[in-house]
Amino acid sequence: MIAETFLQDLRIGFRVLLKEKSFCLLAVFVLTLGICAVTTQFTVVNATVLRGFSFPDSHQLMDVQLVDPTNPNANNFNGRVTALDYEDMKAVQTSFSAMAGYMNGSTVNVTYRGTPQRYTGAYVTEQFFPILGIAPILGRNFTAEDNRPGAERVALISHSLWERDYGRNPDIVGEAVRINGRSATIIGVMPPRFNFPVNEQIWIPLYSEFPVRPRTDQAANNIAIVGRLKPGVSAEQAGAEFTGIAANLALANPETNKDVPAARVQALINNFTGPQLRGLMFVMLAFCLGVLLIACVNVMNMQFARATLRAKELAIRSSLGATRVRLIRQMLTESLLLALIGAILGVAGSYWAVDLLSEAVKALPFPLPYWIVFTIDGRVLAATVGTTMLAAIGSGLIPAWLASRTNASDVLKESGRGNTGRMTNLITRGLVVLQILVTSILLVGSLLQLQSILRQQSINYGYDTGSVYSARLGLFEADYPTPQAKRQFYDRVLRQLRANPEVESAAFSSRFRLTFSGNGNIEIEGRTYAKETDRPLANFENVSDGFFTTLGHRLVEGRDFNAEDDDLKQPVAIVNTAFARKFFNGESPLGRRFRTVGPNNFFGPWRTIVGVAPELRMRAPFNGNNGPAGEEGFYVPLYANIFGPVPAALPAPQFSTIVVRPRGGQPGENAAALTRREMQAIDQNLPLYFAGTPQRLLNETLGQNRIIATMFTIFGVVALILAAVGLYGVTSFSVNQRTQEFGIRMALGADNGSILAMVLRQGLIQLGIGLTLGLGAALTAALLAAAGIQNFLFEVKPHDPLTYATVFALLSTVSLLATFIPARRATRVDPMVALRTE
Repeated sequence: MIAETFLQDLRIGFRVLLKEKSFCLLAVFVLTLGICAVTTQFTVVNATVLRGFSFPDSHQLMDVQLVDPTNPNANNFNGRVTALDYEDMKAVQTSFSAMAGYMNGSTVNVTYRGTPQRYTGAYVTEQFFPILGIAPILGRNFTAEDNRPGAERVALISHSLWERDYGRNPDIVGEAVRINGRSATIIGVMPPRFNFPVNEQIWIPLYSEFPVRPRTDQAANNIAIVGRLKPGVSAEQAGAEFTGIAANLALANPETNKDVPAARVQALINNFTGPQLRGLMFVMLAFCLGVLLIACVNVMNMQFARATLRAKELAIRSSLGATRVRLIRQMLTESLLLALIGAILGVAGSYWAVDLLSEAVKALPFPLPYWIVFTIDGRVLAATVGTTMLAAIGSGLIPAWLASRTNASDVLKESGRGNTGRMTNLITRGLVVLQILVTSILLVGSLLQLQSILRQQSINYGYDTGSVYSARLGLFEADYPTPQAKRQFYDRVLRQLRANPEVESAAFSSRFRLTFSGNGNIEIEGRTYAKETDRPLANFENVSDGFFTTLGHRLVEGRDFNAEDDDLKQPVAIVNTAFARKFFNGESPLGRRFRTVGPNNFFGPWRTIVGVAPELRMRAPFNGNNGPAGEEGFYVPLYANIFGPVPAALPAPQFSTIVVRPRGGQPGENAAALTRREMQAIDQNLPLYFAGTPQRLLNETLGQNRIIATMFTIFGVVALILAAVGLYGVTSFSVNQRTQEFGIRMALGADNGSILAMVLRQGLIQLGIGLTLGLGAALTAALLAAAGIQNFLFEVKPHDPLTYATVFALLSTVSLLATFIPARRATRVDPMVALRTE
């Protein structure tokens, strides 16, 4: 019986909607936009923070970090540990059925059949893959024998690397390659679409490459831990146990572990997504829900208009025996039909939008983690169904309930179309205010993000970023076993490049992609610091002589580095003008001294300042805590350590960036071929990577930010369109309902201006209330988002006056236009025609 009644309601609903094509098309269009936006963004949220890993029982996989609970922002190597800490914890812990260590994101140089190639790889212990529940599809896993110092070098490769670079060679297992300068054997191929932890292409046993180092060796703090919980053990219980272990390690090793006396055990996925990403994703989802709310408000207002026009029809049905519940159900069925059609079209649009987003993400130079795949799966569709039901009920229930309250006899006594009623008028006007309020919030957020990305793209780095060419390289122990061997390589590269007639100048820098430098705490000689947190922060960079000349600058004061600068004799540094201004009050800093302070009070040597450089931006947007350009920084010689005491032998960096300026003012890209040629002449097994002009490399780092800003902008534009459509519709309906009133007023002498002002006045009142509440709510939301999500904005304040003024002007203009058009129509009413229509 219920099914038959529902089917009857559906048939009636289809017939009614087909008769009202304009209303139906507009309502479906509005709901399609809202549902498409929500479905698309929920797909993103699902892929990034909800779906997680596809490993068996992945919820049991835990990440373990050593932390300082009293100082969550402390520089403690991001919770990573030394090999000795890892081995000690593994030996005594009882919460995990198995535990593994890994180092990911590492450069791995591989030469196969004479061709060198750089890959992103991970160094892992032998339990790494069994813990994840993953095994090679070809070959075998690592063994404890593989994972020991001095073991024969072996490697596992990804399926994509096997397909792309090895032509799906079925005999790949057992193939000989050179890895980081050493002979190695490929022992297996991992399954398709597996590149854990992030986008690794090759895996190597950890201790075969990095033997256990003393805790005091700062380079030893780089092992991440993954464990699988035993049945019946919770993450909280594991956290309590590991905190006890960490406390014991701090007591036993105060020199290295006193600052990390506790442990954090969390779901493994949280180590990769983190609160910042989750916060951003849910802010974007809230934006989409705001768009859907505006769409539902639009449809609700249209439903109120329909209910008024259908008052006589509903009265006749009521007089023929239809109950109030029956009338409400019929109108809700019509709302459900509209929402279902909107959902079908919205999901179809989402497939298209998700495809576009996926293609944009694939084009990024920094790919997203391999396990983030944007697909509309069962969870997304279930969320869409729920959203559709809410949209149907939200847009149809109140209009249906109010329409069903109408007294049938009163309506049938009237000769007209029915009365809107005071309650309906108040609700529709309130809904207009709500639309303007929500649209204000979305527009402010969109414009703040748009300004943020525009400012990132227009950063002044202090030099012509298109005039030089840069490339990253890594020197490994097998080919360059000593610091002296590395120094000889760097010196030879500079000699050959500088001797090339096509090169104006060349230098080395420690800066990653000539984009990301480091930062650390310092102490100025002669000053005291009551607390560790009082020590100021400064950017730092290792550079060779000629670095500033290569970037097209001269020093402001003092001299450049030279071959005589040697930390074993006298540690020196060059500071930038911002450093000199902040720490020496604008006085000459030449001859003054400072030192670096690393974690666990790891003091560097006192460095004498020998030069002052111009302010060249040392960091890319959102790289660390230092923020915008012009902040203090210092440079030390290429063959020097930033932190820690002076070593017994002069050091040399394992990784560095070559910077080349072509002669004659040519574009930096013109130096690409000659740089590779000179490098190959020195070491044919050395691949260059992250190569290009800083201009291109810097632009590439903004790819993800541009996508996010574009999505925010689209949400804002859609919200504005929906708000304009809604305001126009409500005003048009109000004008149509008041046709007789306008006719009477004009018959009694009212002129066009007074009629126009009467209609506009109501629109302006709604606009004023909506903007006042909306801009206030937008300011609150922006402040909360900026405070809660790191790097949410760049060089734009949450209360940026220009943004709020722009939103005010934009919404005012659109709202006035949407109100003026139907208001103008009201002035053209013929009094005699208007009086005859009622």
